[in-house]
Amino acid sequence: MKTRLFLSMLLAAAGILCGATPASAQLTAATLHPVLTGMAREIGGDRVKVTAIVPAGADVHHFSPTTSDVKKLAGVQFVFVSGKGMENYLDKLRSNLSNAQQIVEVGRPIPSLKIEASDPTLMCCPEHAHGAIDPHWWNSIENMQRAGRVIADAYAEKDPANKDFYKANAATVSARLGQLKKWAKQQISVIPSSQRKLATAHLALSYFAKEFGFKLVPVQGLNHNTSATPQELAKAIQTIQSQKITAVFPEQGVNPKYLKQLAAETDVKVAPELVVDGNGTDKLENFEAAFAYNVQTIVAALKP
Repeated sequence: MKTRLFLSMLLAAAGILCGATPASAQLTAATLHPVLTGMAREIGGDRVKVTAIVPAGADVHHFSPTTSDVKKLAGVQFVFVSGKGMENYLDKLRSNLSNAQQIVEVGRPIPSLKIEASDPTLMCCPEHAHGAIDPHWWNSIENMQRAGRVIADAYAEKDPANKDFYKANAATVSARLGQLKKWAKQQISVIPSSQRKLATAHLALSYFAKEFGFKLVPVQGLNHNTSATPQELAKAIQTIQSQKITAVFPEQGVNPKYLKQLAAETDVKVAPELVVDGNGTDKLENFEAAFAYNVQTIVAALKP
């Protein structure tokens, strides 16, 4: 009951604003990642009109702006993207924008996590993408708080008269996210530290794992469309068995083929799918609701 009430409060606080259209906007912005849309709208309030180019549920790894999408960007002052290499089309996109239009890579100033064999959060398979940067920075509450400040700073630089308004909205978002993190830690506390192990299709939860004390088995590496070789599958199976991992977690929008094969060969359960790319659908479109859903799903599968 308490959990449902908490989630209802989150949706009431954030979801309504995410669906609202500003009445008298001074600035204009567009988002190219669903996780940024609600935050850009809430921090901008009625001072910013925000257009979502990438819809909820889209494959953010393979999205590429169409001619129609580029037309929607005409005249907007800000184009918010996640950064860290997630959008490999940025150079081409810049050539279609005017000098007055600013692409803001929200994830750029956020500390990156590099995939290395020495990373204590990885129990298996770092060689899949050794040396690469994990671009899924939003799977961390602290990083989302940073993102809010990045967006507020961008608005304030263009519209200094409303600087305090944007900063105050960012502070409100940050405070609410702080409560979400506190709730998440309480929920996760029922899982013994020795059982905080996440076997997923691709490596999208490094930032989550670091923040909440989990270890990872990313079967397919960094890219969710990468095929696991028989040798890599064998290593993952060995890790799941030796580490006594009890569940594997499919991901929204990712073919669960390899995880189901692992589950069949190791006799572990297949948990409900997680939303790891920040692109939830329906009631999970809002970041906070999706994050809370992920926490609940993980806890339900791993608690004793």
